[in-house]
Amino acid sequence: MVSGFLVGSDHARRATMRKTGLIGVIVAIAVALLFAFVIPAITPKNKDLMTVDINTAAVGSGVEHGTEVMLRGAAVGRVSHLKVNEDGSSRVTVELSKRLVEGMGEDFAVDFRPKNYFGITGITITDPGSGRAAPLRDGARVERRDAADYSMATMIERGSDVANGTLVDETITVIERMLSYSKAFEPLMHTGVVFADVVAKTQAHTPAYLLDRYNDIVTALPPFADGALAGLTSFYDSDIRLSGDTVQNNFTNTMQAISDNFFSMVGRLLKSNEANLLPWVNIIKEVGTVLPAIGEGTVTTTTVRDLMTRLNGAFGPGRDGGRNLKVNLAIEQLPSFAGPVIGLPIKAGR
Repeated sequence: MVSGFLVGSDHARRATMRKTGLIGVIVAIAVALLFAFVIPAITPKNKDLMTVDINTAAVGSGVEHGTEVMLRGAAVGRVSHLKVNEDGSSRVTVELSKRLVEGMGEDFAVDFRPKNYFGITGITITDPGSGRAAPLRDGARVERRDAADYSMATMIERGSDVANGTLVDETITVIERMLSYSKAFEPLMHTGVVFADVVAKTQAHTPAYLLDRYNDIVTALPPFADGALAGLTSFYDSDIRLSGDTVQNNFTNTMQAISDNFFSMVGRLLKSNEANLLPWVNIIKEVGTVLPAIGEGTVTTTTVRDLMTRLNGAFGPGRDGGRNLKVNLAIEQLPSFAGPVIGLPIKAGR
């Protein structure tokens, strides 16, 4: 199909279009060669810059044409070219300011890391060189296969791999084990809560009152312990220990005889009177079954205290310094004293 704007025969128009296309291709190639070779060749080289090729095992993520080269936080150059070598390694060509890298040696060390807080990757010179190597010169080619990649993208990628491959699975396993252990301890914790609740409900007195009662108990313990020790000391220092083996053996035999004969005799006596004692035991048993029913809800601390008060009030001081039981006889209620007292016979001396 040929454009209708061209005049002439169909053959002439096709020839014109072929010539136009050929001229366009030639012009494009010429422009490309001009910018690729002619202009760089005729452009005077900046004398303040030096070109250095750095061969690395890999290039950090984000490194491209124009990436800045940093030294102590300041930009000293930028990347001018990237290339992949035949062995699979990478070649990074950088242009450095001669004035800013003056004194650097060819043994300088680099890595790839963010140059700012925004995570933009840069090439950082971590060590300008020891000075024992040759000074860095224009056109130098150095090997840095051990250049570390600390770029933000690489750290995020590796962190994701670590978290997804190890931390996530291990964290889930730990959480599941914690839940299992917590479930196993649930009855124990429930028991502790119930016990604490019971103690709280039964705690009828304040801690001051309980400590006061505890002090009373503790106060009585030293005299008791002292008496027990004194009793043991008296027994140890008695004449039995100093009287020799004969008295001690007699004492032992006496205790043995008491344990063997006395309690055996008591047992035989009770056994022989089993027929006589059994009815009394049954009576006591029956009384024991009746008494709780009679006194249920009656024998309390209040009723016992009232009973003791009344019993103490039933006694009065006697003439000889003792105590007499106060008895009030309601004789007017007796049938014998329903009539006049004058009609009763009274004997002298009675």
